[in-house]
Amino acid sequence: MTLAVGIDVGATKVAAGVVEVDTGRIQSSSVAASNLGRGGAALLHDCVEDARQLARDFAIDAVGVAVCETVALDGRVTSAYSFDWRELEVARAFSEIAPARIESDVRAAASAEARFGAGREHASFLYVNAGSGISSTLVLDGTPYTGARGNAILLGAGPLNVEALASGAALRARHGVSAVELARAAEAGERSATHVLRDAGAALGQAIAFAVNLLDPEVVVIGGGLALGSAVYTSAAEIAMRGQVWSENTKEIPLVQGALGLEAGMIGAALIAAPHAVAS
Repeated sequence: MTLAVGIDVGATKVAAGVVEVDTGRIQSSSVAASNLGRGGAALLHDCVEDARQLARDFAIDAVGVAVCETVALDGRVTSAYSFDWRELEVARAFSEIAPARIESDVRAAASAEARFGAGREHASFLYVNAGSGISSTLVLDGTPYTGARGNAILLGAGPLNVEALASGAALRARHGVSAVELARAAEAGERSATHVLRDAGAALGQAIAFAVNLLDPEVVVIGGGLALGSAVYTSAAEIAMRGQVWSENTKEIPLVQGALGLEAGMIGAALIAAPHAVAS
C-alpha cells in the first residue's frame, strides 16, 4: 500500500492528510488557518511541520503539495497571488520526510475527481474550482492538461475578469463578509445576500460557457468552497452557462458538483506525488 501526505495550501486554510494512494482513503488529517500575513517562508515552515506530524505514525512514500498559485512543469511556483514561494525550494523543504512534488491546487483536485470522484466515468471534463480564487483545468483521459508552461488554469483571469467578480476573495472585499456568511444569509432568506451570490454565480457561468465553447468537454465538474457551499451561487452559474453555450447539442452539458468535496485537493496532492500509483 502506497501512502502519501497530501497538503492543500489555500488562501484561508491548509488541509493536510495521509492518503492511501490506491484507494483515496484518508487515514489521518488536519486543518489549520493559512495565516498568510506572516509571509511565505513561515507558511512553508507550517506545512512542513504539518507533514512531519502526520508522517510520525506512517511509512510515507511521498509528499504532494497543492498550491493556489501557478506552477511550472518542473514544480516551481511561478506566481504570488496569495503567498510568495517563488524563491523558496519548496520540494527540498520536505526532503527529510519523503520525496515531494508541487502542483497547482486545481490540477490536484481535478486528478482526484478523475480517479475517485465525479470525473471517473468521463473521457474528458472541465474542472472548475470556485473558492477564494477561481481556476480551471481540462482533464483528458484522467490527466489534467498543463499547457506549455503550466499556466492552463487561469479561467478567472482575462477579459471577463471573473475572479474579481465572482471569487470568495472578491465577495469579501466588496461586501465585508465571507462567502460562508453570505451563503448562510441566503439560505435564511436574506434577499441582498441571495442577489450578491446570484450575480457572482452568473459571472462564473459566463466564464464557464466560454471554456465550454472553446474546449467542448464531456461534462463540467465544479468544486471549491464557494461553489460547494452555496446552492444559489452554483445554480446561477449553471443557468448563465447554459444561456451562453453556443451549440445546441452542447447546451445540456452536465454540470455536476465534485464528489470528493473539500478533500479533493488533499487527495489529489497525494496522487500527484505518487504518479506510478495513479494508473488504473
